[in-house]
Amino acid sequence: MATEISFAKSFLTLLDTKPAKITPDHIEDPRNYPSGTPYILPRLPSQPPLPKPTRASPTTSSTPAADPTASVRVRSLRNPPLDVALGVLPLTTSVLDVKTAVAARVGTDVAKLRLLYAKKVVADSKSLRDILGGGAEAAAVGEVEFSVMVMGGAAALAKKPQAAAEEEETSAELVAQGLSGTVVLETEEFWGDLKGFLQQRVRDEKTAEETVGLFRGAWAGRA
Repeated sequence: MATEISFAKSFLTLLDTKPAKITPDHIEDPRNYPSGTPYILPRLPSQPPLPKPTRASPTTSSTPAADPTASVRVRSLRNPPLDVALGVLPLTTSVLDVKTAVAARVGTDVAKLRLLYAKKVVADSKSLRDILGGGAEAAAVGEVEFSVMVMGGAAALAKKPQAAAEEEETSAELVAQGLSGTVVLETEEFWGDLKGFLQQRVRDEKTAEETVGLFRGAWAGRA
């Protein structure tokens, strides 16, 4: 027990000789550092140099390429024989647009036309690009030829011009059968038109009514 007490006293005496804390300007002697082996990072594997960024050529055009086109022709070897060249059309043109153009040329209804490509009927909603398959193959096609079937044959083509001729003839007959001569003056429509004309000319409704009354009275009281 006495030995432990004496050891504690000697230890405390030794601590008293030491500073209570490390001063801000304390410098430790590097020679007192524990010796150790420095850690060296492994060397990275060799890599090829990065490619230099290339600048866009000034001759490169930034304008988008034009839509591909194709020459469209519609033929029918059956009755009635048809050969309609629609010229150059973009590949975005639908089959319905082609049928509408053909119907306007031959004088028939669009519903009576059936277009065939490669001996198969094509739907109205499809475009030329869809029919040709799209891609570079569609752009390389210079001409597209359709076959056409006219429902009703040649009679379907003659129906529309005949109907137009009948309508013109009926209109001419109605004009020829209209009122003429003194009978026109017996109608209220004539005097109403005359009143409107006079009112526009004299710009006075009362004066126009009086004038029409004088004209109408004179016409009614003629001998």
